[in-house]
Amino acid sequence: SLLIALPILLFAGLALWSGSVIAWLAALAWNLYLIYELGMKAEQLCSGLACLRRTPLYVAYPLLGILSLMALVQAYVHIRDRRAS
Repeated sequence: SLLIALPILLFAGLALWSGSVIAWLAALAWNLYLIYELGMKAEQLCSGLACLRRTPLYVAYPLLGILSLMALVQAYVHIRDRRAS
């Protein structure tokens, strides 16, 4: 859970600093993923052996990765453009 909080803080900070909308979306996506993980750990979203099957993550991990990469690139471009002006 603590490791998931790091990208949330990173992307929220980047969004505040650069004004990137995609960074806000990445922070939101990581926040939703944290809620999912906490729900799975507390067995609120599953029960018993169903908690071991994590098939939604086959979709969630690539989406988090792509969104995170897009947020980093957009934040970089925003920061670069501000410095060039």
